[in-house]
Amino acid sequence: MIKIIISLLLLLLTTSPHLTAQDEPEIHLSSQQGEASLGLGIGLPYGVFGARLGYNVANQVNLFGGLGYNLVGVGYNFGLQYSFPSSRQSEFYLMGMYGNNAVIIVDGGGFIGDFEESYFGPSFGAGLKINSVRKEGNYWDVGLIVPIRSSDFNDDFDLFDAAGVDFNTLLPVLITVGYNFNIR
Repeated sequence: MIKIIISLLLLLLTTSPHLTAQDEPEIHLSSQQGEASLGLGIGLPYGVFGARLGYNVANQVNLFGGLGYNLVGVGYNFGLQYSFPSSRQSEFYLMGMYGNNAVIIVDGGGFIGDFEESYFGPSFGAGLKINSVRKEGNYWDVGLIVPIRSSDFNDDFDLFDAAGVDFNTLLPVLITVGYNFNIR
């Protein structure tokens, strides 16, 4: 599954058309200093299910914060994103952030009671910003994120696993998808 997602991201990056003023309308890239955006999406930069507010503190450098619902309560993340300059419709980016990056939910039953906990730590990712041709400064955000899970999360996970709790598969790489609106 991860190989398919990475292949799709690379395909998008390599097949994005070159833009020229004579053939196609000029695309306003969303990575210019002073640009701000508000996005709705899923994934850690959006607080899992929620919104993201970003501001370009320099060309190609975006400071962002996300707030949303993480299946246990309020989830948040804040970080930096660097977009590599491109004359294409899409821009490759790298990001680092800190905030909520894991949750454990155990539905009581048997000898174990209900348990819900949110865990925090750093996460790193890469993806594509696909700039809108129709609306200046708007873009789609599609990426992969690697969470660095805390020792508290690992200890709790191991404790419940040893007690025989069946968990969903713990994915080492997470997906993020969102649409961001320019809010000058």
